[in-house]
Amino acid sequence: MLIIYKNKGILVLVYAAVCIFGTAMIIGALHRNAGGVFTEIDMYTGVGIGFILSAIWTYLTKDDYYRDNEGNKVFMETENSFFFMSMKIWAIIFLLAGLLFLGNLLFHYFPA
Repeated sequence: MLIIYKNKGILVLVYAAVCIFGTAMIIGALHRNAGGVFTEIDMYTGVGIGFILSAIWTYLTKDDYYRDNEGNKVFMETENSFFFMSMKIWAIIFLLAGLLFLGNLLFHYFPA
């Protein structure tokens, strides 16, 4: 598989993997050790939370900055993209996917 990215764009894939895997690990540990409410969390909820966390992380790191000689933070015009889409678009995609997975709870736990 060919991965196409510019500058920090490869981090989109890393952010998604780390957030989803980290959420799964935390939910699994809480399910085993705490029980209670955490036994009701299914895979869809965990993936939804992971996608929302990766959307936040991607959006917060989409821009590049550098420090000038006086120590001021200056915006740098660079294109950070993954598969020809900017990191801002990926943040929106992750947010929509997370909301879609969390919206699945409405159909599973609240019958019509």
